[in-house]
Amino acid sequence: MVTAITRPHADTGLLLLADISGYTAFLGKVATEHPDMVQPGGQVPPAYVVMSSLLDMVVDRIAPAFHLCEIEGDAVFAYAADDPGLVQGEQDLMALVRSAYAGFRERIDEAMVVHKHECRACFLLPSLELKFVVHHGNFVIQPIAGQTKLLGPTVNVAHRLLKNSVTQQMGSRAYLLVTDAAAGRLHFRPDTGLAHEENYPDVGTVAGRVIGLAEPPGDVP
Repeated sequence: MVTAITRPHADTGLLLLADISGYTAFLGKVATEHPDMVQPGGQVPPAYVVMSSLLDMVVDRIAPAFHLCEIEGDAVFAYAADDPGLVQGEQDLMALVRSAYAGFRERIDEAMVVHKHECRACFLLPSLELKFVVHHGNFVIQPIAGQTKLLGPTVNVAHRLLKNSVTQQMGSRAYLLVTDAAAGRLHFRPDTGLAHEENYPDVGTVAGRVIGLAEPPGDVP
């Protein structure tokens, strides 16, 4: 449930973005395979129900530790203020992220059984992946048009990190990219994940670490 506020205020905490990789290509293929369904008055393809279900599941798994700010197309944007905070350390965050990822994969497996559509779009469902970005810093929580919005440089950095080079450099499509700011706040062990940097013209260099999610926890650096 989206947290409602009545006046703007500044806060400090964790920002979490969970993004479905392959979302745009998948829905594009659905439109190609079912042109009659996406016309006004036509039946909505089951794929749209599946995608909504995937996003709902992510929101459920990260609550109540993270408050939903908004759904941004194929991504969930949420935050957790430091005080009071339910995410206090590395184990808390990793348990939450791994639970959301496991639920994501389970929901796709269920959809493949329930929606037995033998079309090229549905065959793409298992190729969808889930990636997470977690950052920490100051932000402003402000009501805009009746909705809660988060604003500020920290929010901008978190969103920039969705466009990154992790897959190109490491091959992982399912991962958690946690910035050094967030890792420091949560007291991550020095040997957790692989060091990673991203450079953006508007925000500069952002350092962090990457933890793969598709492999068993014991096999991940």
